Amino acid sequence: MSFPASRNDADNSFFMPLCTEKKILLSGKVKTYACELAHLDKGFGVLKYTIDQRYDVGPIKLQPGDTTIALYWSDRPYTLYVWQMNNGRDRAYYFNIADQVSLQPKEFIWRDLVVDVLVDPQGSLHVLDEHELPADLDPDLSRYIQSAKALIIRDYRKIIHEADATLRKLRK
Repeated sequence: MSFPASRNDADNSFFMPLCTEKKILLSGKVKTYACELAHLDKGFGVLKYTIDQRYDVGPIKLQPGDTTIALYWSDRPYTLYVWQMNNGRDRAYYFNIADQVSLQPKEFIWRDLVVDVLVDPQGSLHVLDEHELPADLDPDLSRYIQSAKALIIRDYRKIIHEADATLRKLRK
């Protein structure tokens, strides 16, 4: 997948600017990933990340070289990773329930609220990691997570369609 890039006159190559994704876990631990900024505009951004190690996520086996195209909205209760696997032959969609999304040109920051919804390449839906929610979770945050999960389960086909259309438009 290619996106509009900036021209580097020094070596006549094209590149996307670097942007750090900072994912804040409920525990307060921060995970950072060096990504490429593919798009940023008014509360919506897209990052590209090339997988550098093996990850097992539910039934999905991500391998080095697979690509994540990550979509972020500052006003939605989720982020969406579009995984392109097997040289682009397979695609999966991974919704992270999230809040506190902040999108800046050099840094995307968001809080990961544990529960994820995966749509595998066959179109099957999987709710992941709900068992990892802390027993003493704030009731308001618990309601937020459950509401976001219900929204994703109800609307995932529409959201995926919108995401795919947006990515096609950005590739032009």
